[in-house]
Amino acid sequence: MTEQTATQGSVGSGQQFPEDSNSDFDVIAFIVSQMLAELETMMPVQVTAVHVGSGSPPAAGTVDVQLLVSLLDGSGNAVQQGIIYGLPYFRLQGGQWAVVIDPDVKDFGYIIGASRDISNVIKTPGIANPASYRKYSFSDGIYMGGCLNAVPAATLWLKSDGTFALKDKPGNTVAGTSDGLSLNGVTIDRSGNIATTGTISGQGVTDTTNNVTLNSLTVTGVQTGSGTSGPPTPGS
Repeated sequence: MTEQTATQGSVGSGQQFPEDSNSDFDVIAFIVSQMLAELETMMPVQVTAVHVGSGSPPAAGTVDVQLLVSLLDGSGNAVQQGIIYGLPYFRLQGGQWAVVIDPDVKDFGYIIGASRDISNVIKTPGIANPASYRKYSFSDGIYMGGCLNAVPAATLWLKSDGTFALKDKPGNTVAGTSDGLSLNGVTIDRSGNIATTGTISGQGVTDTTNNVTLNSLTVTGVQTGSGTSGPPTPGS
């Protein structure tokens, strides 16, 4: 059987072409091809609604998605596919840890259709019988986000050199460098030394090595005139 493309101009009957009847094998191959076309496996989609779970941060919820690839009939006429409702969405999680990045309306992603009806497992996670004999349906899909989208306003960049850069929408940044950690321009090296070109303000800043508190600092050897004082008094 010769594979036909959606734009090819061969003349056939519906989705069947003359070469599909050349032999018994070609006939069977055409029938198998039509049956395989009923399987819904993976499809690009766009999110139309998000239903997050409860809590802060919220538990993972579900999304409604628009299927993006239209169907073609035997004459090449396009039929837009509809919306799939209430699909669980993927969240990166292991044990007690999770990365909470919920999808948003208009996000592009894709869904993967399960080989069996998974609705009972969704209701009560664990081993369960399929709720129906439905197979390879997008109704049993899981939404996987994060493809075909534009550059986002906030990013966590895990770089190929083993460093990272975290930036939120207002412009706050945290970055790991070869010299240490940078937080909005404040540098903390791996020995704990802090360097900044800005102003440091606060209450109760303490030098624990010398037992000196900045907001109640007293010094020794105070002299009038242009002389200098002695070192701070421990415990002050």
